[in-house]
Amino acid sequence: MTDQNVKSTCPYCGVGCGVIANASKIVGDPSHPANQGALCVKGSSLITSLKQPQRLLYPKIAGKTVEWEQATTEIAETIKRVCDESGPSAIGMYLSGQLLTEDYYVANKLMKGFIGSSHVDTNSRLCMSSAVAAHIRAFGEDVVAANYSDLENTDLIVLIGSNLAWTHPIVYKRVQQAKKQNPDLKIVVIDPRQTVTAEQADLYLALANDSDVYLYKGLMRYLIDNDALDNQFIVRATQGFDELHHELTSEDYSIENVSLVTSIDQKLLEQFYQWFKDAPRAVTVFCQGVNQSENGTDKANSIINSHLLTGKIAKLGCGPFSITGQPNAMGGREVGGLANQLAVHRGFDEQSITEVKQFWQAPNISMNVGHKAVELFDAVEKGEIRVLWIMATNPAISMPDTDQIRRALENCECVIVSDITPDTDTARYADILLPAAAWGEKSGMVTNSERVISRQRSFLPMPGETKADWKMICEVAQKLGFKEAFDFLSVADVFREHAALSGINSSNNKLFDISHLAMLSDDEYDTWQPKQWPMNATNQQIFDQQNGYPVFPSASGKAQLVIPKTNHSRATPCSKAVDLKPENTFWLNTGRNRDQWHTMTRTGHVAALMQSEVEPCIYIHPESAKQAGLVEGKLVLIKSLQVNQRRVDEKRTRHLAKVSFDSGLSKQQAFMSMHWAGAYGSGSAVNQSVLVKNDPISGQPAFKSSQVTIEPIDMGFYGTSIGHVPESIAPNYISYQTLQPVGVWRYAGQMKMDKHSLLGELSQTGEQYLLIEQVWGFALVQLKPATKINSELVCEALHFFSEQPLGLDLSSLAELISKPLNIESFLNKIGCKNVKQQLVCTCFQVTDVMIKHALDTHQITSLSALTQQLKCGTNCGTCLPQVERLWADHQQLIPTITL
Repeated sequence: MTDQNVKSTCPYCGVGCGVIANASKIVGDPSHPANQGALCVKGSSLITSLKQPQRLLYPKIAGKTVEWEQATTEIAETIKRVCDESGPSAIGMYLSGQLLTEDYYVANKLMKGFIGSSHVDTNSRLCMSSAVAAHIRAFGEDVVAANYSDLENTDLIVLIGSNLAWTHPIVYKRVQQAKKQNPDLKIVVIDPRQTVTAEQADLYLALANDSDVYLYKGLMRYLIDNDALDNQFIVRATQGFDELHHELTSEDYSIENVSLVTSIDQKLLEQFYQWFKDAPRAVTVFCQGVNQSENGTDKANSIINSHLLTGKIAKLGCGPFSITGQPNAMGGREVGGLANQLAVHRGFDEQSITEVKQFWQAPNISMNVGHKAVELFDAVEKGEIRVLWIMATNPAISMPDTDQIRRALENCECVIVSDITPDTDTARYADILLPAAAWGEKSGMVTNSERVISRQRSFLPMPGETKADWKMICEVAQKLGFKEAFDFLSVADVFREHAALSGINSSNNKLFDISHLAMLSDDEYDTWQPKQWPMNATNQQIFDQQNGYPVFPSASGKAQLVIPKTNHSRATPCSKAVDLKPENTFWLNTGRNRDQWHTMTRTGHVAALMQSEVEPCIYIHPESAKQAGLVEGKLVLIKSLQVNQRRVDEKRTRHLAKVSFDSGLSKQQAFMSMHWAGAYGSGSAVNQSVLVKNDPISGQPAFKSSQVTIEPIDMGFYGTSIGHVPESIAPNYISYQTLQPVGVWRYAGQMKMDKHSLLGELSQTGEQYLLIEQVWGFALVQLKPATKINSELVCEALHFFSEQPLGLDLSSLAELISKPLNIESFLNKIGCKNVKQQLVCTCFQVTDVMIKHALDTHQITSLSALTQQLKCGTNCGTCLPQVERLWADHQQLIPTITL
């Protein structure tokens, strides 16, 4: 690692925070416009996350290490043969928002321009494709119509389908600061789950599943009835109003009916509608809670409509703001990484095909839209796609209906996987594994949620024979016979060509045109400072103005008011009978954990990030759990209720998790994080129970509203091992937690655990064990025998077994591993009652018990004094809602004296 400071960009969410990295630490970049030096807990842990436990260093074919020459030759010859036999449509690629813009560009160019297959899609399809479709329908182009600075210059912020405090903490910190500077700023949170974001809102609306469109149709009707439309803006800048007006006034979208459909109290609804009507400026932030739906595109268009009807768009402090989930989800959209895009915000119309073909000098350009993600893997399973190249993503866990994805990968003739680790669930299906450069080793551009293009820069050497993704793609392309088109000498060369291609937009009204950057010198590329496109924009507003009104990038120059379709299950007030029966049936909502990232390959091995959720949990309201006979801490079986004709093994539509109570959920809601995968808990991967329901426009799967049953499952034993798991244990459930200095496995089995039989089996290995019986069960201490050098017995591993879920202080027990056994100390640790603690502040490792202790034992007279003493809430600010709640609870306990 270099000793010099290198400016780069964080590889996590779409906020696009700048970082400064050197040999000893990674900190926030104060000069970067996105974060101004702040970092969330994941960004703050980047230096630790670089220590990847299992790194893929050399190419492998059928599990055997080979030279790059052999690997790329094998890939090229396979693609050639399959194209000759079945045509270009038999080749597919599945990309990722983790790729850099240059990686994306060469992959898209190779597939769509030279191989001639449009079957290249990206995991951004699972994240933001409904927003993309909505932007194109409304504006004529995929453009985000707001900036972070709008959040600091507005009167109303509406957060819908976004737990911003957890998923985009640095943007949320900016919202908190805006509220502090302007106490009159109103914050509304709309979410089926009362998240930590919702707890800090001025108004929280707990809407029923997939009732968003009905909610916004009610808002638009309220604006009409209360003469709150900007009629001049509608006439000058939009089209389609008459049709939308007829739709809104021909049906009953009164507050009473909207209340029935959405399950939101009428007074709260009216308050929201009135605030939106009265606010001179308003920003609506929406994310996966809107997009990941059967009608996500219509949800997004209904939000956009509300801004167009009131003219609260294209000016400071206003606009619908789709915030992305990945570091380069926007860059992938810019180059055409989605199957329904060709390149640089152009589709498959005749003019675009002609212009892109001419620029690329493409011999076999794709003429039609390709398979979107779900369709892509359907085609793989059917044998229609025979070669699939997967880059920097883990669809065996992240896609819906993961059993079908695994079948597809198993049946595929040739699966190529480029990744940094061989340990992902997807990499295990690879016929050819390619070692990719990781963050910190590769260089290129990324574009964040507000269209700021930033550099990721390398500050680490590439280990082994790892390569940048763009480089390995170019090597394959050259062996396919396309040497001249892929003879890039540097990543800067790739970016210059991408920028030059965007120049085809100069002849139309598309806004994505960065063609002036085609002239960047190598030095200018190396020293690039973050810039937002369009780079000729004034006052940071993306749309040009004409006579005081915005000009949109549509054929007419006007925005389209789209008539959004209401989800059928919530179409009428009487359909509130969608309530699920019996008591063990729930709507399953999935989402992110505060401290984890995607399928945990980057964050699971970081001990500090594993403490907020130590094993797979399903969160349920305590009263609902009681009615369903579910006990907190015990395992349950989660089974999908959705019908899927493609399924072969119905047993795979289920997964296991432990019950955890959350009173912020409604009685019919359950929530589970989407991260559990691989060694950390692949048997608890939630998408085993999320079956395929797609938005018909965007192709984005619905991850937020699966119908499942949650049933208690009898376990004969619950076990925990620190150090390693005995080989003779064959559990039905297992999860793994990194806990310094060792690992912890939690597991359970349906067979009864007999201590004497187990001890007998283990003793046959020649290892020494000490059996300790307790009221709750028994413990086995695995010992290293004494040596001539060390006469003391050393604790090698610890194993605990009980008929009930175990509650032990694992942190203190982990400290005993590899140390001489002190039996008295050990007995004290396992004999005392476990104090259940919840990690509140990951940045400074502060628990709720520590906060309560500080409040009880110190003379702390203010919230600021508390945060100054323990530091909780002083870094990323994500934990502030929980800290404030604990402070408020403590204040209520303080006795008062009435004189």
